Amino acid sequence: MSILFFIVIAAGLPFLSALSYKNIKSLEAQEMDIQLAKTPIYIQSMLLQFVLVALAFFAARVDEATITLSSKFTFLSIGASIAFLTVALGIAGFSQKFSKQKEEGTLHHLLPDTAADRVMWIIACIVAAFCEEYVYRGVLFYMMMQLTDNIWIAAALLSSIIFAFGHGTQGQKAIIQIIPFALGFHALVYVSGGLLLPMIVHFLYNVLVELLFGRKIKEI
Repeated sequence: MSILFFIVIAAGLPFLSALSYKNIKSLEAQEMDIQLAKTPIYIQSMLLQFVLVALAFFAARVDEATITLSSKFTFLSIGASIAFLTVALGIAGFSQKFSKQKEEGTLHHLLPDTAADRVMWIIACIVAAFCEEYVYRGVLFYMMMQLTDNIWIAAALLSSIIFAFGHGTQGQKAIIQIIPFALGFHALVYVSGGLLLPMIVHFLYNVLVELLFGRKIKEI
């Protein structure tokens, strides 16, 4: 099961993300007015997240991996979380403010349009934050630690690269930008001792980006 999990997370998911990106960009090249039904996309995304978590859970069982969910909410961990959110949102805002053309990625096609879409978007953000942290910063990171003889930075970097390529739907530029973000989440796991704090920060970041910059992203 651990081999199957690794193949899916390191090859299968990046391939599907790249294929989705290619299909949407092909439609854009034909100057088609793309109107995607958002709620079905969010539901599909959540189902995929649940499948990945199931694979990760059984992979962890096979490898007898101990994945710590509870975090220590200390001044250091909370301060690091606030700093991370501040910097991440600042970078997101700076990027959108100085963008002179539509993003190369597809994020502007995926953000919610209606109140109903926004409710499903928030639910999807909760699912994504908790599932992705368990899958990438939990099980995958454990496997990378085994692979790299417990070299933390090497394991975190490899996990972050795989995580970034799993978000290939957002485009090549986004893949590069996501890697340091992922490393930041690994750092939060390190200082807090568990996955719960980065799960919360991940959720807050996803929601705040849409609330603060969602309209700007669509208008670029």
